[in-house]
Amino acid sequence: MITRIARRSAPAAASLALALTLAGCGSGDGAGGTPDTPAPSVSATGSPQPSPSPTSSTNEDGTAKPGTEAKLGEPTLLSYEGGTKAGILEVTITGIEKGSKADVASLGLSGDAKKMTPYYVRATIKNASEKDLSHAAVDPPGGLLDDGTAARQLLVIGTFATCDSYPKTKSFPPGASYETCAPVLADPGTEVTGAVWTGQGYPDFPASSGVIWLP
Repeated sequence: MITRIARRSAPAAASLALALTLAGCGSGDGAGGTPDTPAPSVSATGSPQPSPSPTSSTNEDGTAKPGTEAKLGEPTLLSYEGGTKAGILEVTITGIEKGSKADVASLGLSGDAKKMTPYYVRATIKNASEKDLSHAAVDPPGGLLDDGTAARQLLVIGTFATCDSYPKTKSFPPGASYETCAPVLADPGTEVTGAVWTGQGYPDFPASSGVIWLP
């Protein structure tokens, strides 16, 4: 069993390995969504002043801009870039489940990792572009802790039936979709309450500069 620090998932192999990834280096300031529209102000004469228009959180093609905050369960269009592939993905966070230490006992976690609690970020990923994204190395969304920082990602090379993060993109034409799951870890005293998409066309860190989903 080999433990190493890595950032993203790797292709499956015959042997089983795992790694913890800190999905967002540095500290985040929390969600970076579109600010609430302020109430109209009133001048000394009593006439209402127009409120400024809120900044759009989407690009012209409908994809989310960096820093967008969405709701869990809300389909969100994302600009995807990975290797030689680029297109648009529709990502829906379908659930965040708290696991148990027994779930990962067979993976041989050591040190502080043995004290962490696993969570499973489940999502549906759809090819919403007009391009064929077959064989694209699409990483699943990561976990977002209750303090607004990214959770550590548990990278399993091999089979982890509880939460399989391997991209099912062998055939991924326009309109195709698949279910995926990201196993992440939370330190004692913290919880995974949201999801985050960084990299693959969005800033790697902090978490708030990617796209986040909250309840």
